[in-house]
Amino acid sequence: MILKRETFDKFLKKFGAKRVSPGAAEYLAKYIEEKAVLLLKEAKAYAEHAKRSTVLQDDIRLARKNLNL
Repeated sequence: MILKRETFDKFLKKFGAKRVSPGAAEYLAKYIEEKAVLLLKEAKAYAEHAKRSTVLQDDIRLARKNLNL
């Protein structure tokens, strides 16, 4: 896992949770990372289709739209 559980503990607290179990923060981190991987793979495919090695913001935007994220 690339994303740290502690980061999501902070997110949850920032948005009103008084206490967050380590399991809840870890679950959120895994879920967000899974969605990010899907999004980035799709965005990379758009860049490759355009014969670019650079992923652009528009690639990510199109991937997000295509994946309904």
